[in-house]
Amino acid sequence: MQDPQVADAWANGSYEQIAPNYLSVAGHLVEWAAVEDDDAVLDVGCGTGSVAITAAHRGADVTGVDLTPSMLAEARENADVAGVDVDWQEGDAVDLPFEENSFDATVSSLGHMYGDPPEAAARELVRVTRPGGCVAFTAWTPTGLYPFMAGVVTTYLDPADLPDYSDPPFLWGDSDVVRDRLADRVADVAFETETAFYPALSPEHFWREVTATSGVFATFLAAVPEEDRPALREEMVDTIRPYFDERRNAVELEYLLTTATL
Repeated sequence: MQDPQVADAWANGSYEQIAPNYLSVAGHLVEWAAVEDDDAVLDVGCGTGSVAITAAHRGADVTGVDLTPSMLAEARENADVAGVDVDWQEGDAVDLPFEENSFDATVSSLGHMYGDPPEAAARELVRVTRPGGCVAFTAWTPTGLYPFMAGVVTTYLDPADLPDYSDPPFLWGDSDVVRDRLADRVADVAFETETAFYPALSPEHFWREVTATSGVFATFLAAVPEEDRPALREEMVDTIRPYFDERRNAVELEYLLTTATL
């Protein structure tokens, strides 16, 4: 189960503004999951529906599940605009409301990362997938920008204000950790490291957008003492700067794509 503080943060974010910047990640995931016409597909932590709708465009029979009702409302609207049918349901990544062996492919773009404990999330991804089916997911790598940004924020917080995770969510971006979590539940597993490019005019613009749209960052920033916020901003911009690509006017966000066959 997600930390209630983090779960509330998802609801407070403007993810309808963020999600379009990750559409390439959604397309990449669906492609590597080899989703085909008439496949039964589950999107775990579906958010505003990018992965589920991409899979539905391929003719799949898609179900999207998320903890946050406001996300599901956005997903329904996006599916209506796209002209596809998706079954949207409320549910938790560590206790999925589906029978065993229900889906040909179970996918998640970043959403499963926040299911706690992670071993339960791994178990559920496999449990609902049919023998011979595919489990595929993306996660930010521990060496990418977002973990470093999170690390900077934590240095300005009182320990009581930190999220209560049994393991850092970014460990889902470590292939060795993923192998251990999937263990003998899958027949084989493969990894690919890729980069998403988040449009931004400067590191300062990227930080401003994160604070305005990310419910998670905004929630924890609110706990930073007012007098510390200028120093935090300066340190955060310095952290972002090495990941800023001036040729693209974009920030580089590294992620790991995992595909496993049962």
